[in-house]
Amino acid sequence: MKLFFSIMLSLVLVATAAAGTPRISIESLGRLTVKFAQPQIVPSAPLQTVTGEVSYLPGNGYQLILPFRVLQQQYLVAPQSFITANTPLVKLTGSEVHHFYEMLSAQKAIFAQAESRYKQNLPLFKKQAINQQSWQAIADHYYASKLELGHLQHAEELLQTNGSEDSAYLISPVNGFFKPKGEQLDGEAFLYGEVIEPDALRIKVQVPSSVAAQITGLVSDACQLPVAYRERLGNGLVSRLWSSPLPQQSDCTLSFAEALSVTPVSDQTALSLPASSVYFLDGQYYVLVKQGAELNPLAVSVIGRYDGQLLVADKQILRNAEVLTTSVSAVQGILLGLGGE
Repeated sequence: MKLFFSIMLSLVLVATAAAGTPRISIESLGRLTVKFAQPQIVPSAPLQTVTGEVSYLPGNGYQLILPFRVLQQQYLVAPQSFITANTPLVKLTGSEVHHFYEMLSAQKAIFAQAESRYKQNLPLFKKQAINQQSWQAIADHYYASKLELGHLQHAEELLQTNGSEDSAYLISPVNGFFKPKGEQLDGEAFLYGEVIEPDALRIKVQVPSSVAAQITGLVSDACQLPVAYRERLGNGLVSRLWSSPLPQQSDCTLSFAEALSVTPVSDQTALSLPASSVYFLDGQYYVLVKQGAELNPLAVSVIGRYDGQLLVADKQILRNAEVLTTSVSAVQGILLGLGGE
């Protein structure tokens, strides 16, 4: 204790005020262990780790939409399961199934008649043997019935019959991850779910908007992906970042809806320091830089951790500097004593 107070007394005698910040004589530290380290340059500074999720951009999923909603839906696979093309996903039961196939059959007959009439009258139209108004009505009916049939046939491609007039299976058109939904769309259309193909998967995270523009990549275990999209949320204080699609045939093996720890990587150069070299005083982080025979407190901005060390914003004065790494807490206590002088 006597040694500590004698050190403080000697420091008062050797400290000089430089912009209100005292410098400390290294010799006055007496028996305190004094070791130094040079900050290491980190070209692309990783920021604080956040929680991310494997997801997909809105609109990138294959939507399973049918022009009818059944009374009973029995989902046959678990949410987020990986399924292959033509796998039955939902058993649809109700008179709506039978009604759909009746509409499909009727529309095929309507289109066949419209197509026949169109082909019969096309040569007459080219010879101007039929008036424009009559031909327009024929052509309009042909194209309208063709579009309606195409709409129903597209829905038919998503269905697999099972021998019952009032039942059918909704099947997957592609390989991917199944996401059940149940949403009534405009008119009679109903969204039963989505299938997200593997090449549509991305990592998404939320970060403060103040640093979003600086982040160029997202890192998680074996996955290192560039940022592809940024979007501000709500009042603009938070931004959502999307990576590029997950690479196929690589060590970056993640599953849809998987939660994971993600380290954002910025485009800014940073300096790494031992955590023991940084202290907090009066609302600001500092390090003690060796300048000749003295230690000079220097304010720094801590931006994260990397490889067991603290990352601080790059400063030219810190490059090639010698920073105190031992007895920092003791010196901080001494500085608190000097603050009252």
